[in-house]
Amino acid sequence: MKKAIMLVAIMFMSVFISLTMLLNIGTAKEKIILVTGEWPPYTSGKMEGYGFFTEIVSAVFKEAGFEVEYQFYPWLRCEKNIQNGNAYATFPYIINDERKAIYDFSDPFANSTGKFFYLKSNIKSDIVWEKYEDLKKYKIGGTAGYWYVKAFEEVGMKIDLAASDEIGMKKLYGGRFDLLATEELVGWSLIKTLFPAQLDNFGMVKKPLNTDELRLMVSRTYPEAASFTPSKSNCSILSIIGLRSDSLIWCFSSSKNG
Repeated sequence: MKKAIMLVAIMFMSVFISLTMLLNIGTAKEKIILVTGEWPPYTSGKMEGYGFFTEIVSAVFKEAGFEVEYQFYPWLRCEKNIQNGNAYATFPYIINDERKAIYDFSDPFANSTGKFFYLKSNIKSDIVWEKYEDLKKYKIGGTAGYWYVKAFEEVGMKIDLAASDEIGMKKLYGGRFDLLATEELVGWSLIKTLFPAQLDNFGMVKKPLNTDELRLMVSRTYPEAASFTPSKSNCSILSIIGLRSDSLIWCFSSSKNG
């Protein structure tokens, strides 16, 4: 637990310094628009505080002197909003070369592990794979706008795309495909919400799809972005850590093994 608390503190410090290099901290509260989607337990318009990742974001911007307006959209629309300058940033996103060419990124807020989920009634044992091509014999589902879509398509894999992870999980349960690509905590959160009596019928492929750091993906065309210049922080990190630290520590110390 002490290690988890230290990790939270280090991440908060890193994130705050990163954001204050992007934002000009003033004495008056300024409103900033952030867009995100349904990705519980990280972020959700249906959760208290909008999810634990969003709580971290809220704490950092509050200390920086900004009032945040959150808007929830499907993920493709989130990215379109920051590309067009309608929002300052979207989250949580991972970095890849294609995105780096268009957007800026904060330091990481949290870690993430992607997994393939399946129904044990359809798949009786673990799937061993080394490269994406090894999975071509399976029907795979995912979410439109996610990083893996292009990666799968580049090796000739077909993927059944849904507008959200929730829809994808319902399609998996309905037998529309064999494997659903989603984040580990997101997958179990959806299963507990949608199919609480069927927990034992779901499993995960042991090999991770990916292990990455989650960040804010920042617009380069947001109208007020030019005024967000580098500035020194006089923030008290301890006051940030004190905000709902129980839920933040859970993020780094708890997971569901399938």
